[in-house]
Amino acid sequence: MDDLFSGLVVLVALFALGKWREAIFACLLIDATRDFFRKISEQQSVLTTLTIGLVWMAALFGAFTLNGRECRSLFLRYPQYKKSVLALVAALVPGALISTLMYQNGWVLAVVGILSYLCPGIGIVLGYLWPRRADDIYKWLSAYVLINAVVLIGVILEIGKVKFPGLGGMNMVWIRYNGTDIVQLIAGFYRSPDVMGLHAAHVILFGAIIALRPRQRFTWFWLLICTWGATCVLLSGRRKMIGMPAVFLVSYVGLVTSSSGRIRFAVGMAGAAVVIVGMLSLIIETQDISSDYTRFASTIMGDVFERTSESFSSAVAVTLQQSGLLGDGLGVATQGRHRLGIVTNTRDWQEDGVGRLFKELGVPGVVLAVVSLYFLIAAVRHSMTAIPKGHPAQSLQFGIYSVVFANACGFIVSHQAYSGDPSTILMIGFCLGMGLGIPRTVWSNVSRPVSPKRPVTLTEFPSAPPDSRQEIEDGKEVPAP
Repeated sequence: MDDLFSGLVVLVALFALGKWREAIFACLLIDATRDFFRKISEQQSVLTTLTIGLVWMAALFGAFTLNGRECRSLFLRYPQYKKSVLALVAALVPGALISTLMYQNGWVLAVVGILSYLCPGIGIVLGYLWPRRADDIYKWLSAYVLINAVVLIGVILEIGKVKFPGLGGMNMVWIRYNGTDIVQLIAGFYRSPDVMGLHAAHVILFGAIIALRPRQRFTWFWLLICTWGATCVLLSGRRKMIGMPAVFLVSYVGLVTSSSGRIRFAVGMAGAAVVIVGMLSLIIETQDISSDYTRFASTIMGDVFERTSESFSSAVAVTLQQSGLLGDGLGVATQGRHRLGIVTNTRDWQEDGVGRLFKELGVPGVVLAVVSLYFLIAAVRHSMTAIPKGHPAQSLQFGIYSVVFANACGFIVSHQAYSGDPSTILMIGFCLGMGLGIPRTVWSNVSRPVSPKRPVTLTEFPSAPPDSRQEIEDGKEVPAP
């Protein structure tokens, strides 16, 4: 089974060299089913989880081959992003040197850490290239939602104790104690409740963006999908995943109201959230789902605030006390590093994302990482100001960035679902890249007269826009910078 799955991934990777856009959809299908194939195989090799990264890398190579000029335009239009990448690379150097010098075969550990931090860059480039028109983004979101909504059926099968291959966690039963309650965490066809909860949360977020699309005729359908995702998130028992839709809602409403002052819109969003919660409550009652899950989920507010404050205070202090100002080296706190057998005497494990940064990068690296984040936020702000207020692309961009922000908050609480899974961080990077690429819908719809006789009509989302320094030539259709 492992050989069959690996062979399929290799074929898709070869296909991605010439048809990288179609291969991105194949990545969604592979991502949703890879855990099932891993669990039903005899070896249950971790490579089944990691090999999807080959398809994304092949897609990047294919994109550079077919759209190299457009790839470079990302850095031309967003010079802040170029500075962000350079600062991040500099932040990784001290930790990589420490890993290489301190451990036997430490360079392997350093490479794993480097890939973990730089993988989102692949997704950002591909995400920036992806939108030729607004419909491209909605198609990707719809494909993700529909594929994972089907795979999430495994949640109900596991709850019903149906005998079916690939259900439940790998070689273990996940439980969580909540006072006197014992809550069984559900994984379905995914390898863990964490991964299932993350996919279910994304089903909610992406479904909400689609439901908010202007002139959407099937809003009711996408709200039902969001309710289905909310049910699965609740059954995952992972509070950080339960909190992601709330973070998304606050971020999205905040961006829209601060940009346009649409108070009525905020009320409408709150009303939609009430409808989803109401339908979720109805499902819980009619399907006789244990109230243990709802009591466990109700502890989210106190738990999230407590763990977030610990991430920025006690967790950092403990990490500095254990690892010193320079840290223990790149990769030592990356999920899955124990399989390398390089670091066997670690004294601790940082579950929160902030603690991981201090442990792997040290104080100098964290300072440079903050600089990198500053420039990245500047690029995001630049992309937001490039869209006029009230433009249809603005709400789509706000939704995409709210997804990224919700995942950033999830990373702060726990990095495990991100640091050891290339597909997860690649897709988050893909969303960030789409946010940076959305303003091209505005630039490409601007018309400039090139002669008194005939104006230039610009097509929406041209497949290969030139950089901002290109002049408009007479008689040619080119996008405005």
